[in-house]
This record gives sequence, C-alpha cells and structure tokens, in this order.
Amino acid sequence: MSLTTLEPVPRLLSRVRAELAAAFDCARPIRISRAPGRLDVMGGIAEYTGSIVCQATLDRAVAVALQPRADRLLQIFSFNLLDENLPFTFNISIDHLAEANVDALCKEFAAPGRHWAAYIAGCLYQMHQNQLIDLNASSTTGLNLAVLGTVPEGVGVGSSAALEVATMMNLIDHFSLRDKVDPMQIATMCQEVEHRIVGAPCGIVDPMSSCQGEADALLCVLCQPHEIRPTLVFPAGIRVVGINSNVRQSDGGMYDQTRCAAFMGHTIIVNKMRQMGQAGGRTLMSDPMGGHLANLDPDDYKRLFRPYLPQSIVGEKFLADFGPTIDTATTVDAKTNYHVLQATDHHVLEAGRVRHFVELISAAGRAPSRSREQGALLDKAGHLMYASHLSYTNDAKLGADECDLLVRLARDRERQGLYGARITGAGGGGTVAVLCDINQSADACIAELLAEYEKQIGKEPEAFLGSSPGAWHVGTVIL
Repeated sequence: MSLTTLEPVPRLLSRVRAELAAAFDCARPIRISRAPGRLDVMGGIAEYTGSIVCQATLDRAVAVALQPRADRLLQIFSFNLLDENLPFTFNISIDHLAEANVDALCKEFAAPGRHWAAYIAGCLYQMHQNQLIDLNASSTTGLNLAVLGTVPEGVGVGSSAALEVATMMNLIDHFSLRDKVDPMQIATMCQEVEHRIVGAPCGIVDPMSSCQGEADALLCVLCQPHEIRPTLVFPAGIRVVGINSNVRQSDGGMYDQTRCAAFMGHTIIVNKMRQMGQAGGRTLMSDPMGGHLANLDPDDYKRLFRPYLPQSIVGEKFLADFGPTIDTATTVDAKTNYHVLQATDHHVLEAGRVRHFVELISAAGRAPSRSREQGALLDKAGHLMYASHLSYTNDAKLGADECDLLVRLARDRERQGLYGARITGAGGGGTVAVLCDINQSADACIAELLAEYEKQIGKEPEAFLGSSPGAWHVGTVIL
C-alpha cells in the first residue's frame, strides 16, 4: 500500500501547493507522513485496569507535510483542525520551545485558537525533553508543518492520537532517528504530549494502534502496562465497521468517577485478600493481582470478593477505612458518592469478555469458511460485544441513548450478516463498533441502520467502512 495514494495525503499535497506557496517551496523536497484513526472493538476503558484491548485501524487518517526552514521558527498550518475549510496558522520560535517551562507552555497552548497546536508543537518539545534532539543546537533549524485530517474529533476514534503519531513519525524521519526508536517509544512520547502539554490523562493504546496497527486486523495489547499480543486477523469475509452517532462524547465527569471507583474496588479486594491470608496463617503484604483487576478470575471475584464490595461509598468514608488508591490519574474526592460495585463488576468481567472474544475470533479463523461452526463462533463473539455494551452502559455508566439505539438496530439485523455491536472509546456518545460480514447483504443492513437512526434521532450518522495500515508500517516519503 503506497503512502502517496492513501487519503488524505493527495488532498494535503494539493492544498499545500495551491494555498501555501508563500511558506512551502514546492520545488524543494517535502516529507509526508500519515497515521490512521482507530476503532476500539473490545476492551475500552478496561485498559487502565490491565485488560487486553483490541483495536482496529480506520481508513480515516491525519496527514502531515514537513519542510525545513532556514531560520529558527516553527510554523504550523492547519487546514481543518479548527474549521473544515478555514486554515489556521500557529508560530513559535524553536528557542522559546527549547527553554519553556512545561507549565508555562501549557498555559500558552490553552489560549483561544491555540489548543490544536499543542498536539503538534508538543511532539517537537517532547523529543527535545527525551534528548532525541537538541533544540538548542545551531544546526537545528525551524520547520514548516502542514496538517490535514479526516478523523472526526470528539467521537472516540483517536483523532488526537492520529495527529500526534503522524507528526512524531515525520519528525523522527526528518531527524534520521528511525534506528533509535521503536513504535512503543513513539506511542509513549505521544502519550507524554497528551499528559504534559495538552493536559489530557489518556492511555497509551490509542497511539500504539495508530502507529503499529495493521489493516483489516486487530491490534491486541495487554495493558500491564503495554504488551503487544499476536495480531488478531479476522476470518476471510469478516470485518468491523464503525458507525459515528454524530453525538460528541460528553461524560460529565463520569469517566473519571468510574475509573476512580474501579480502583477503590481494587483496594477493597486487596484488603480482603490480606485478611484471608492472615486467617490462613500467612500474610499477603503485596497485591496478588499485580495491581490489575483484569488478573482476578471472574468466578473467584463473584464467589470470594464481590459480596464485600459496597454498592456505593462516599469518598470520605473510603479514605478513612482504606486510604488512597494506587491510581495515579485520579484522586478520591471526599464528598463524592462512588458506585464501587458496578464499576468493579465492569472491569473484572470485561477483562474476561475480551479474553473470550480473542479466543472465539481466533477459533473462527481456523474453522472452515462460511461453515456452521464458524458462524456459531462469530455469533458468540458478537454477543460478547453486546454484553460489553450493556455493562458499559449500566455498570460503567458511560452509555449514550443514541449509541444504545445504534446497537439495538444492529441487533435487530444480527441474522442478516451483523454479529455484534458495542459503544467504543470513553463513552457518553461517539461511535459504535459492529462485527459483520463483507457482502452486499451486510452492506444493505448497514445502510438500513443508518437511515433508521437518522429518521429516529434527526442526526446524520457516518459509517467508517475501511481500514489502513499504521504509521510505522508505511513510514514517510519525500516528494
């Protein structure tokens, strides 16, 4: 698959040549990179409690054009990050970026009209911080960067990760660093940009998927903290598609509350394990789960520990009884009432669902194509997606009515080539992943589903039907 033929690369090049001739010298080489968005197929927020997470790459992507300057200015052009048609420009000196305090830099990028540039300039800053490049060196010149994306923002398909990975890949090849980094380091630096410069406590799986994902397959990551498992290839004639509800994600703080509640459940379970160990004549001073709820057997959880979890608990009482949790991204608020039982249910049982899902898809790939055996395995995998969606909505409390409707519409058509569906990403809106056949019947079902959704909700949905390789696999090209 040639990078130059993958969208939106041709559109980016066309617009650079037509609109940015004053900044880009089109007679000189321009380096191009591209990174896709991603579709969270199974696992989702269970990433932070150690589950396997399965993600697919989309054909929607971000493309970046880079050309060195003769001065010390970083000039960034966005064709559509703030407005679909109106370009925006951001300038910052390399000297200022090299010497800036990270807190001051965050405040600068938080100013109106500048937030989008944090994802891009932050990559250069983070490479300097990690000592991969020296922005103070006289040999380090400024850059022109132009960005065009087709990954919708705010609908849970990794738009920010795609932007960062595309930028980071371009910078790495520009500075001839490919032999000094690997995809995991790229993803880690992108996560650091989110945490330190953008101010978003994101996980690492999104940039890993955008960087290392493969077309028409699932990247499987064991998040303890991030171990790549064998790629999960779909059986012939099977795919996942995404359906954008056209409702932006808005969890109202519930995402952080659910995460915190899950770690509160973890703390209570570890405390109970220690009590059980002491009663048996030995003391368990460490955590038998290794810090991850995903390592707790679901049957042991239900039988031994679930009965001791409170349905809910006020933060003040939890802190008095158990102290803080091990989570570094959330803090127990004394006045908040946390839904500990349901949040813990979701994370422990979701990890089991994902493990089973991987086993079923793998077995379906080994079964005779289009056989009754394969169909039964795919049906079971699809029903795990439905169970995941229900738990996400009722236990994690991160559902959205519009996504519930999309899942119901998919389930109404599960005998017509659609096997399963679930909400993706951080919930509260966004996108639904659908496991389905690749044929005209399934295509017709998807079209019917889209039309019925628009009729009932009054919003036009969008289907993500294609897949494309991650940025590491296609690299960059100089044109």
